[in-house]
Amino acid sequence: MDNLINEQQQAVQENNSINSTSPNSINNETISPQSVENKQVNVDAVSSKKAVLFLLNGLGIASKDSFNINYQDVMPNMSMLMNNYLYTTLQNLNYNYKSGFRNFSLGNDLLPTYHRLENDTNFSNNQTIINLANDAITNHTKIHMFCFLDNEQVINQIKKIIGVLTPKGNFMIYIHIILRQKDVNEYENIIERIKKVDDAITLMPTVRIGSITGERMINSEAYYILISKENGEKWPDYNRKLRFAEAQDITPLNVDPFYMNSGFMLQRNDIALFLNYEDVDCDEFISRITNVKLYTLFPMKSYSYAINIYEELEPTEYFSKTLEDNNLQCLFLTTEDRISSIQYHLCGLKDIPSKNITYKSITDPNLNIKQILKEPYQYIVFDYDLARFKEIRKMKEFLMAIDDQINDIYTICEENDYQFFITSLYGMYKKFIVGLDKEVFIDYSMEVPAIIIDRNLPKAKFMFKYGTTHDLSNTIFNLITGKDNIKTSIRKKGFLSFFKD
Repeated sequence: MDNLINEQQQAVQENNSINSTSPNSINNETISPQSVENKQVNVDAVSSKKAVLFLLNGLGIASKDSFNINYQDVMPNMSMLMNNYLYTTLQNLNYNYKSGFRNFSLGNDLLPTYHRLENDTNFSNNQTIINLANDAITNHTKIHMFCFLDNEQVINQIKKIIGVLTPKGNFMIYIHIILRQKDVNEYENIIERIKKVDDAITLMPTVRIGSITGERMINSEAYYILISKENGEKWPDYNRKLRFAEAQDITPLNVDPFYMNSGFMLQRNDIALFLNYEDVDCDEFISRITNVKLYTLFPMKSYSYAINIYEELEPTEYFSKTLEDNNLQCLFLTTEDRISSIQYHLCGLKDIPSKNITYKSITDPNLNIKQILKEPYQYIVFDYDLARFKEIRKMKEFLMAIDDQINDIYTICEENDYQFFITSLYGMYKKFIVGLDKEVFIDYSMEVPAIIIDRNLPKAKFMFKYGTTHDLSNTIFNLITGKDNIKTSIRKKGFLSFFKD
């Protein structure tokens, strides 16, 4: 966590004052949670009339190889709260604000899970799939399937799509595999899954695995050149290449792009079909493949011209709906450029503003915290982003300034019995400059911290269960409303509490 602190101080100064005018757009990304079963705990006097959520996005738990900043020195107030109140870490699946806010609002289970493809017994008659195949036949072009291999479900999806496409005509299909696993221990599973795909297409002369790359390389020049010019490393034996990466302690999502079979070069009017790809930053790569027809399993917000196979099902529960259902008003403080994007995710992937959320832009380094907390809102959110920094020194300066804000908020919350929450919606994974020419690497990609400050929830009596940022979102709503039908991650300590989950 120390690594995050250096660049954040400057961000505080740039992100801070409040412009009373409102909305527009957003540009940063962060955490993708998996859903955790939570049981309610009845706590006397737990609900309060106001809750403050302080987001230090990009902050996370440093990996063993990450450069580390001593945040206890830089942020003594936050360190004190971490030690004295309920604290846990949360699972991080996000690296940018878009996926971070989407998961915070909807929960991982509400991301496209592709059950519709699995349950679609009439998939061969899907008009989009028929059109896709006809495009390839008419224009004598190739189909490129970009996909993850996260689990067996994805392999079955690939098999199903290929099984429908191959009988429709004699065109080449190239599978481009994206690895996004964060642990070197995952290589065994990855190699096994690639083998399953390879075995499934062995007797299909028109289907081959084209390229394999780590997720973090998608927008790199090396990946673009590999796909568009067929120029790069060739490893027909993927097992050797991946075992080599494993021996070098390179995490799968950082594997350099390589290809297995030639002939896959992306050409004019080829078709790119993106699977399991909506929540990944691939904007730069897609923007460069302009001569390609773009298809996607579900809609891509950034590319309205992409032809989707399925319309995404509208979520039934999301942040703004919970506000509306419970008659809660929320003040959301962020930078002007992030407002429209955050609004889209908080409103259930709709571009319709919520009457229960008021956005104000942070533009001044010296916020009047007392005045902000006096505003007539039950829920106030401060949104800061550390990932935008490039220098450790500037981030440290930002974090020190932010720590003063945290202390001011804590003091006012204590005086008024408000609830105060501190967390991050996505972890950082990037290089920073130290001094004149030295570079260090910060890896906060696995977990993010979360603190609950509430005088009615002492550490001696309660615990904060490990989960996701969506679980934290529900926990905050549970505390504000006092309603048992909203799940919470807070548990009473005691022998019986271990049997309640």
